[in-house]
Amino acid sequence: MAPNLPGVFAVQCPNPRCRKFMLVEEHDRDKVVPCLLCKTPIRVGSGSASPLSSKATPPPRR
Repeated sequence: MAPNLPGVFAVQCPNPRCRKFMLVEEHDRDKVVPCLLCKTPIRVGSGSASPLSSKATPPPRR
């Protein structure tokens, strides 16, 4: 793959009742995106950490 082409990667919803995996595009890094199913905000990481060690943002408390 060419270095300047946008890519996609998987993120998981932090809501324990949802936990849906979804694909997020490269331009969404360092942003907050809503879960496609439950709309919980998900902070998309910068990608500097390995995917197995990065933790998703917990759901907001009500």
